[in-house]
Amino acid sequence: MKKFVFTTCLLLTLILFFVTQVSAMSPKEEPGTISVRGDAILSVPADRLNLAIGVTATARQVEQAMEEANQNLKDIIKALEKVGLSKKEYQTRRFDVQPQWSSRPKSSVPEWRPEIVGFTVSTSLSIRTLKLEMAGDLIAAAVNAGANEIGSLSFDLADSRKYRDQAIREAVANARADAETLAQASGVAVLRVLSLDLDNARPAPVRVNYERGMVLKAMGVAEAPAIVPGDVSVRASVTMVCVIGEKK
Repeated sequence: MKKFVFTTCLLLTLILFFVTQVSAMSPKEEPGTISVRGDAILSVPADRLNLAIGVTATARQVEQAMEEANQNLKDIIKALEKVGLSKKEYQTRRFDVQPQWSSRPKSSVPEWRPEIVGFTVSTSLSIRTLKLEMAGDLIAAAVNAGANEIGSLSFDLADSRKYRDQAIREAVANARADAETLAQASGVAVLRVLSLDLDNARPAPVRVNYERGMVLKAMGVAEAPAIVPGDVSVRASVTMVCVIGEKK
């Protein structure tokens, strides 16, 4: 009798264990989800000027080319400071020395090899200032002082993080609003946010179309060009996945 009872209990235990394991392995019903994308674009007045001003000198001897380029750059710096630029608002951006090689003649022997016939020295300044109204005056002063390269003229934001955060908040709010609208139209409700990914959030500088390396000196004495900063576009995009369910 005792053996029968023990066997029965063991059998019941095995059955209960089997049922528990099967229940655990049974697929659970996945909650419904919706995925939406939220975008935001802010137009913010630019408050910082970025400008590259350079000079290039060519001479037969490298020392002569370097001396000419350095003297021209000193004259440019002096002219920029006279306009109102401070030492903290500019720095050396580039200094480059390149040899100039002779061209192969039309009738040349197989043993012909090019020779160095001169050197080109290029140097430039990178300017970053909050004095937007000085843009035209800086260009004119630099050209009149000997600059023969104007490039990378753009306007951006000194504190881009501030507006980036605002754009992200607006993008998230837009995504949430779209999720609510989509859920209501489907007769369900948004229960919670399952995931949120930031796809893109950055300001787009305003670039002025100056041909890179253009020589304004050919214009003679340069006058200050009229330059309008404009607005910087700060964009943000997010992807939101929300869990949906029956309305409570």
